[in-house]
Amino acid sequence: MNRSYRHLFFDLDRTIWDFETNAKEAIADIHTHFNLKSRAITLENFHITYKKINEQLWEKYRNGLITKEKLTTERFYKTFKTLGFDSQQQGKAAGQLYLELSAQKTHLFPHTHETLSYLNKKYELHIITNGFKEVQTGKLRNCNIGQYFNHLITSEDVGFQKPDVRIFEYALQTADTNSEKSLMIGDDEKTDILGASKAGMNYIWFNPGKRESLFNSRPAIYSLKELTEML
Repeated sequence: MNRSYRHLFFDLDRTIWDFETNAKEAIADIHTHFNLKSRAITLENFHITYKKINEQLWEKYRNGLITKEKLTTERFYKTFKTLGFDSQQQGKAAGQLYLELSAQKTHLFPHTHETLSYLNKKYELHIITNGFKEVQTGKLRNCNIGQYFNHLITSEDVGFQKPDVRIFEYALQTADTNSEKSLMIGDDEKTDILGASKAGMNYIWFNPGKRESLFNSRPAIYSLKELTEML
């Protein structure tokens, strides 16, 4: 591993913050809040339907086809409507509630604190995320990990989303560094790994689920703790 690195850039969701566990909890809270059980909507069906619609809308958002407001409003409205609960007002309310709830969830991947504490003594750490600024800021605060990072770079602030090379170039400029001194650590090959590569940055692919690589991404790690051995 290159010992000339001075800056480590992390993705947040699904790399540090356990998105699947936290999102599932937030969805369960919304299911209870809107008493969907009384409408014969099971939690399992609600979660499956929401996840599919949310992923479709996020793809449109990443491609600049819809706005943040449309994404946050429509993902629950469309879910409700698909399941027979046609209420735009409730859908909008659910969208806002989800943003609030998700920022309060605090499940992290194993060894997060010990790894970040170790790395923080040797490198400057930063976040590059496609998530919404107010939500991501809340996650860092509520999980008590904000102190490890020098900068939080969000696509919302920059105007470009990973894997667009411009968000990586912006991050390097913000950290006052260059690609040769920087390393990207993220779980998503299409956004984190491909984007970093286009910006001339080396990377480490975080793959706790041991998925098959799309691009033969190496090096790969299966636990954050491995970073303390590599860096």
